Amino acid sequence: MTGQAARPKPLFISALGAALAVLCGLVLWWTPLGDAWTNASYDNLFRFGSHAITNQVTLILMDNAAFDQFHQTRGQPWDRALHAQLLNRLADDGCALVVLDSFFRERRDPAQDEALAAAMRRQRHLVLMAEQSQVTHPELAGAQPVLPDNLFLAAAKTNWGVAWLDPDLDSIVRRQWPFPSPGPYPSLPWTAARLLGAKLSAAPQERWLRYYGPAGRWTRLSYRYALAQPKNFFRDQIVFVGLQPKTSLPDGEADKFSTPYTRWTGEAGGGVEILLTELLNLLNHDSLQRPPGWLELLLLTTGGIFLGGGLGRLRLKFALAVAGGLFLFLPLFAVFISYHTSYWFPWLIITGGQLPCALLWAAALRSRRADEAAKTQVMETLPATPGYELFHPPFAEGAYGKVWLARTKAGKWVALKAVYLSKFDNNPGPYEREFNGIQKYLPLSGQHPGLLHVDFVSKKNQAGYFYYVMELGDSLEPGWESAPATYRPRDLVSERAQLRQRRLPVKECVSIGITLCEALEFLHQQGMTHRDIKPQNIIFVNGQPKLADLGLITDLRPEDQERTLVGTPGYMPPSPERPGTVAADIYALGMVLYVLCTGRAPALFPEVATTLVNTAEPAEFFILNPVILKACQPLPADRYDSAAQLRLDLEAIQNNAGHSAR
Repeated sequence: MTGQAARPKPLFISALGAALAVLCGLVLWWTPLGDAWTNASYDNLFRFGSHAITNQVTLILMDNAAFDQFHQTRGQPWDRALHAQLLNRLADDGCALVVLDSFFRERRDPAQDEALAAAMRRQRHLVLMAEQSQVTHPELAGAQPVLPDNLFLAAAKTNWGVAWLDPDLDSIVRRQWPFPSPGPYPSLPWTAARLLGAKLSAAPQERWLRYYGPAGRWTRLSYRYALAQPKNFFRDQIVFVGLQPKTSLPDGEADKFSTPYTRWTGEAGGGVEILLTELLNLLNHDSLQRPPGWLELLLLTTGGIFLGGGLGRLRLKFALAVAGGLFLFLPLFAVFISYHTSYWFPWLIITGGQLPCALLWAAALRSRRADEAAKTQVMETLPATPGYELFHPPFAEGAYGKVWLARTKAGKWVALKAVYLSKFDNNPGPYEREFNGIQKYLPLSGQHPGLLHVDFVSKKNQAGYFYYVMELGDSLEPGWESAPATYRPRDLVSERAQLRQRRLPVKECVSIGITLCEALEFLHQQGMTHRDIKPQNIIFVNGQPKLADLGLITDLRPEDQERTLVGTPGYMPPSPERPGTVAADIYALGMVLYVLCTGRAPALFPEVATTLVNTAEPAEFFILNPVILKACQPLPADRYDSAAQLRLDLEAIQNNAGHSAR
């Protein structure tokens, strides 16, 4: 027979799937390949609502209507006389803070400049915009602030901040400041927040913006209408003054930036609105931040192990259902966390990276299993059996093979069982043991009437199977020879099914028990054990009950030697004891007697049905019951030492000798 590689163990397959999912997550997390997943994780947090704010804020915009009203030209400095007029109105109303997102780098008209400076000096708090410029030097690299003219800077009590936004490659602004705030010099929102009394941490910290909706949480007011508002309209308010772009299209217009909402609305806005958002984040401690790197790494590793290792073990439809549930749950959970805490996490690396990777792995495993099943189906077709005519379909199928009705050239009816390597997961070890066990059983099978006789064992076929021929059990129905497909063997299961309350008479149970004890005693004397005694494996041949399912018969092994766990729950001794010993076979036979005479399942042992007590033979049962109880003791040392001892007690009952169980 040609050798075949063993199938990888489920634990190895799960570990490999987990490793692939973890690797996928780490690649997306660590390299630029995952930037799209990370950015989308942040952006989608704002699809489901935003925080409310209580700050009284008005944004005065130099918009298209104001440009037309005051005959200003885009790209040119705004008329400083207009700024002075607006600032005087804000001072008259008692405005709490004014932030001018306009750069007064140099002086122009002396009268207008002085009027503007005078209006600035009237403000309770005023912050002026500074610009940031790159340092160009052969040995230096960096940036430095460019401050307003000293006239205006002095009027603002040197309160300035750099108005600088750092969009990502997709033009969306997500971070509050190009470097961990507060940075080497203050930003415009940082200075404004400090003047308003916000508690700001001096420890460098990377902060992300928390947006407050597509339109923000403030009052928008055109510069054109600012002076027309009722008296005291601006009292105690925070007022930002800045430019509104000419259009809302996300194009290359100066001072225009995209936000997460641009993904859905297709509209961009002025930088002043993002600066105002940053100020409100600082005032309300609303800024977002990511967990420490080690924690994100732990989350991705745990998620990869769960997804890659778990989904591959499920049926594909269940894996899809679990994946669908996680695909819905994880975004909602991420939104919930970001809404109620200050943290956000690149969750799309899990749902958009690791989850599809794990599903592909599960689908690949499913495809592989389907291929193996197809190969197995081919391998488990009718075997080549020279000299025997097989009748399809098989009338029985066990854990390791199938059993056909067959006829020899001489016309004798027999049972033929084929054992397939594929049934052992293509593992040649147990397949070889099965073959060797049948060969060893062959010369013994005809030496005792309680054992099913084996006539022939084939060689191992290169296609991955061998077969053996055995005597045929009695049929449940007569006349099956003319319709072989109707043949069904008579065993103790079918025997019980025909009886009322599925219970055999006590005398018949004792008689069957004696016959099986004799067969088991002979088997044990030959150094072999059955390992799976149960009603299905006891068939009748010419009315004689015999031990069947020969494939599980193997060599006896000491109690302390490791044995393969085979057998049928209920008929196996309590854990940690394993089948493969004399004591285990005696336990199984005792349980068969319990099932036969009570009609109850092994799981109900040692209960007795009231209907049995009310029958005409309760005395006979109560004589047999101690024998059953001793055979089925939980501890091997408390059971019968041999099948011969069990047989003697059963014979005593049969002979009405009155002996009690020993």
